Amino acid sequence: MSKELSIDLTDPSAAWVEIFQSLGLPAYRIRVEMKDKMACIQAPHEDFARILDPAVRPILVKHGKSLGYRFVTLDLG
Repeated sequence: MSKELSIDLTDPSAAWVEIFQSLGLPAYRIRVEMKDKMACIQAPHEDFARILDPAVRPILVKHGKSLGYRFVTLDLG
């Protein structure tokens, strides 16, 4: 059974603002790839350690999955 994406395609970052704030992170831009049901967090490389912290990363992945994304990624470029 496939889960429908529950995002606002005009501003997919809006669905992430609250979770970022609750984790003490800035409101990063989210790029969406609908074909692959992927949400890509676009953050400066200085913030990678905070995002990948074992206490933070699973929360972000769980949030993305709850929105219907199959993958939650971090943009390295």
